[in-house]
Parts: sequence; C-alpha cells; structure tokens
Amino acid sequence: METLDFSGRQQLYYQLYNILFQDIVGGKYPVGKMIPAESELMEIYRISRATARKAVELLANDGLVKKKRGYGTIVISNRPNTSPQRVIRYDRKYKGDSVAAIKITVEQKVIPSSDEIARCLQLSYNDDIICLKRVRYAGDEPLYLEINYFQQSFVPEIMNHDFSKESLRLFLSNTYQIQWLYAKQSIYSIIASEEIAKLMHIDIGTPLLYIRRISFDKENIPRECVCTYYRADTYHLAIELAM
Repeated sequence: METLDFSGRQQLYYQLYNILFQDIVGGKYPVGKMIPAESELMEIYRISRATARKAVELLANDGLVKKKRGYGTIVISNRPNTSPQRVIRYDRKYKGDSVAAIKITVEQKVIPSSDEIARCLQLSYNDDIICLKRVRYAGDEPLYLEINYFQQSFVPEIMNHDFSKESLRLFLSNTYQIQWLYAKQSIYSIIASEEIAKLMHIDIGTPLLYIRRISFDKENIPRECVCTYYRADTYHLAIELAM
C-alpha cells in the first residue's frame, strides 16, 4: 500500500486523490465497485475526514466516482472527463488483456527545443522545453513509447513529480488550471530508430504507428505536444478525442 508524505511538500488530499485515481484507472476498483468509505480512508492513511472528503470530491469532479446515499461512493468510469484524448477501442493481437499495464518514466529533463517541437508549440528555436519520456508496459512487454513536450517556463513543476505513478493530465489540470480547448492529431506509419527500438525491445526498422498530438488551451495557444510510438504488431487503434 502506498503511504502519504506528511512533510508538507504536497497537500495530503491531493496525494490521496492520486493514489485513488491510479487505483481506479488501473482496475483495482473497476466500474460498479465501491471505493473505501471516508471513515476507512481516515483509518488507513491517518488523515482527517476533511482530507478524505476533498480527495473523493476531486475524483467526482473528474467523473470517476459518484456518491450513492445509503451505499457509499461507487466507481462510474475509469476514464477522467478532463482528458483531451479518450481511446474508445483498441484491438491487441496478443493475449495480454489479463496483465496489468503500467507506465515507466525513462527520461525527464529540460532540453533545447528542436525545430519540429518549436514549430508545434510556437516557440523560438532552442527555447527550453521539458521532455518527458514514458514506456507503457503490459507485464515485461513494452506496448508503446510516449514523449510529452512542454515549454519549461509554463509548467516548471513537472520536473518535481514522478509521472510513473501520478496522472500527468490531472496534474496539469489541478496545478495550473489549464482548460483544454481542442487538439490537432496526425497519424503516420514509420519504422523504429535505434533509440526507439532499444526502449521498446524491438528490432531497428520494426513498423510503428506514430501519433503526434498538439493540444491547445482556451486562449488558442499550443501548450503540449505528445509524440506516441505504438508497436504495429500490437495495436489497432480507433480513437475518439473529447475535450
């Protein structure tokens, strides 16, 4: 069981919210099941009722849970309504559905922007950007590589968090109150470079499905560029974008 950090560096309710969020999207609490009652959360994590209630309220605001009088708090969705991308269907060609999927951060640093990313985020060449690389695994098998790019001065706190365990999308929403307006997405067929092949445990030249998404805020400013590399032998994707 994950524990809370009482050092004061991060609000307790937000820490608990992240734990419960990951438990819901990860399948520990599937749709139709109850999450622990506020009294149980108080006992498990040694917190106040106000802290437990605030964490559950955040989950409810994300459209993940709903309180039912006389029963408790039930999970109504495992996809937050704050996400600008919702994958409504994907077919995998291997028998891996019973294996829990996790994301592992392989790189998280500030780098000078390349020409391509500068164009995507409407920045000047060599502006400092945050590069966050994560690989999604099912068991020991890498499924896809996701690389997120942000202007470093816009969301500097990203560098102080571990997004193997924490939801990046909800962190941006709750910490910076970013309101996403729409996204532009392009899909390509490519082959794996040496770097990507190494991260995904595949041969150089293996076919990949490459998706690049640029997300815009309510001021029509591009705030995030996400480049995702899917194994073509693993995924067939049908994607619906919802803002």
